[in-house]
Amino acid sequence: MRLIEETLSVPITSIPRGSTCETFTVEMKNVPWNIQGITFCSEEGELELDIIRSEYELILNGFLEADFSVECAKCLAPVVCSVNAEIKRMYSWNPEMLSDPEVEPVSHNDGTLCILDPVREAIILSLPAMPLCNENCKGLCPICGVNRNLEECEHGFEA
Repeated sequence: MRLIEETLSVPITSIPRGSTCETFTVEMKNVPWNIQGITFCSEEGELELDIIRSEYELILNGFLEADFSVECAKCLAPVVCSVNAEIKRMYSWNPEMLSDPEVEPVSHNDGTLCILDPVREAIILSLPAMPLCNENCKGLCPICGVNRNLEECEHGFEA
């Protein structure tokens, strides 16, 4: 199995029938993540892919381990989160299976299986809904906007 980092896709011809499991080291800067509010921190990530190929479908199971940065929900400071995102997706080129909302169509136009969207989805779902820089974050003053973790303001607002 071969991985094209620039598109996070796997050439279908490189996936043999049966189960294939392989781990890839991904240069994070090469992948067009384009996830609003989330940036990568790791230079490299580890992507483990297990793809089961049958006559009409491909079942993708995998994990991505990498560090990403998001904003603190209270003070907007960067928060580094270690992500271990689980990736699951089923693809098919059998028209009868495509009525199932859990099945993605396989396009043979470019001969690749693009896994960027399910990996992005797994990253987003694995990050905390309310990330905090620390559990005692005081947040921003709603009146003057000062980061109350770094300095006091005259408004005395309690979070």
